[in-house]
Amino acid sequence: MLQQPPEPLQPSESQAQPESQAERKVPMSEPQTPESRALPQPPRQGWKGWAVGLLLAFILGWSFAGVQFDFKELIHGAPQMADMFKRSIPPDVTTLTDPERYSVPEELGLKELILPVPLGGELSELKERWWRNTFPNTVLGATIQTIQMAVAGTFIATLIAFPLGFLAARNTSPSPILYHAIKLTVNFLRTIPDFAAGLILIAAIGLGPFAGTLALAFHTTTVLVKLFSEAIENIDPGVVEAVTATGARYPQVVSFAVVPQVIPDFISFVLYRFETNIRAATVLGLIGAGGIGLIMNSDFRMFQYPQAAMSVIVLIVLVMLVDYLSARLRRLVI
Repeated sequence: MLQQPPEPLQPSESQAQPESQAERKVPMSEPQTPESRALPQPPRQGWKGWAVGLLLAFILGWSFAGVQFDFKELIHGAPQMADMFKRSIPPDVTTLTDPERYSVPEELGLKELILPVPLGGELSELKERWWRNTFPNTVLGATIQTIQMAVAGTFIATLIAFPLGFLAARNTSPSPILYHAIKLTVNFLRTIPDFAAGLILIAAIGLGPFAGTLALAFHTTTVLVKLFSEAIENIDPGVVEAVTATGARYPQVVSFAVVPQVIPDFISFVLYRFETNIRAATVLGLIGAGGIGLIMNSDFRMFQYPQAAMSVIVLIVLVMLVDYLSARLRRLVI
C-alpha cells in the first residue's frame, strides 16, 4: 500500500507573528519641508508691549525734565571744573606731614602725648584738650575719627539688631503679634535716612561725632534687623525640627539650630555695613557731625582746594583700604 505523505507542519503563533508584522504596511512619514523645520515664532506682544514701552519712555522723559538735565549746562560748567581741578594740583601734603598743623603743646612730649603715663593736673587737662579739640581738626585726626564713628556705630547697631532679628523672623518669633509689631516698626524707621537722623540728633545733642555715631547706629540697626531676619527665615528647617524633637526649648533651639546656620551671613552683613558706614560718616561730617567730611567741607567753603584735594585723596585711600581688609576678613571668617 502506498503511504500518504506526511502533512506539512503548521507554524506556531510565535512564528507566524513576525510574518504578519512583516506583511503589515507601515505608513511612510511625510517629508519635512523647510517651513516645517523653521523655529516657532515668539508670541506677538500686541498693543501691551507698545503701551509698556511708551509708559517707560514717558517716565524717563518726565524724570529728566524734572531734574532739569541739560548737557549744555554741563558743557558750560566744564571750564569752572577744570579751573578748580587745576587749582587743586598739587595737593597740599603738608596737611599730613607738617608738625605745625598738629599744634602739639610744648609742655608735652611725644611720649606723654601718646602713652597713658601719669601726668599732673594741668598737663592732664592740656593733653585731654589736645586729643578732644585740636587733633580731630587735622586731616589725620579727622580720618581716625571717621573710622571710630563707623566702628562704634556698627557695634551699637549689631548689639541691638542681633536679638531683634530673631524676633522679626517669622520662623523664630515667639508671637505673631510681636513679629508684626517689630516688622512694621523697623520698616517705618528704615525710611528715615541717616542724613535726616543726623540733622535731628545734631539739633538735639549738638555738633560733633557723638551725634553722627548715633545717626549711623540708628540707620544701621534698621538695615541689619531686616537682613538678619531674612537670613533666619531662609535657614534649613530640618535642623530646627531635629533639635526640637529632642525636647529642646526655645533658647536652646535658637542657640544650637539657628545661630550656627546664620552666623556666616551675619558676619558678612556686619562687615558690609561697616564699609557703608565709612562713607556715610563722611557725608554726615558735611552737616557738622565730625569726621573727615567736616574738614573737607571747611576746605571747600574757604576755597582751599589743595587742602581739600588732599582730604579727598585720604578718603579714597581709606575706603579702598577698608574694602580690601573687609574682603580679606570675610574670606577668613566665612
